[in-house]
Amino acid sequence: MQRRTKSESAEVGTSAMIIFIALVLVSSIISAILVGMGGNIFSQSKTGAQQNVPTFKGITNVVVLEIFSLGATDEIHIVFELPYVENVVPEEDLAWVLMCFPPNQGGGQNTIHFDEGNFGIATDLDGDGRTAASLDEFEPGVTYRMIMTLANCNLEDVDDATLVLMVDKGRTQELQLDIGDAPYQGQDLN
Repeated sequence: MQRRTKSESAEVGTSAMIIFIALVLVSSIISAILVGMGGNIFSQSKTGAQQNVPTFKGITNVVVLEIFSLGATDEIHIVFELPYVENVVPEEDLAWVLMCFPPNQGGGQNTIHFDEGNFGIATDLDGDGRTAASLDEFEPGVTYRMIMTLANCNLEDVDDATLVLMVDKGRTQELQLDIGDAPYQGQDLN
């Protein structure tokens, strides 16, 4: 009977144990990296959400829109409110543009006259709508008035006009004005 003094099964077991320990170490390192990356991604998205600008939902509700005066300089009287905003709106975040389309242009010519402005001269209902008040911002649901002075659009020479009201971070509202053939002072343009 021969007796072996050297056993290969011990070497195989030792090699298997070393490979198993190496796999456990590598998998723990990979899982630590994945957990760290996931935590970093979630912390960055939380920071981005805190810095994100909230939705504004701004739209101008026009209560009255009428011709205030006709002549050398035409004027439009507007009474408005901002009922759908969550916070106060700075006056520089509101603007208007009036586009006038002269009739009978012929020859493929398409001329548009523009008047534009901001809401800096708006007042509350107690004011006259043309003298800049101490309003720096508009409150939600409060009614204001303003007289828009037109330098380029002559309401007596146009049949069609479009008023565009813009709220920064909000919506742009387009109103078709029904001027007709013979505009008059106090005419409702809605």
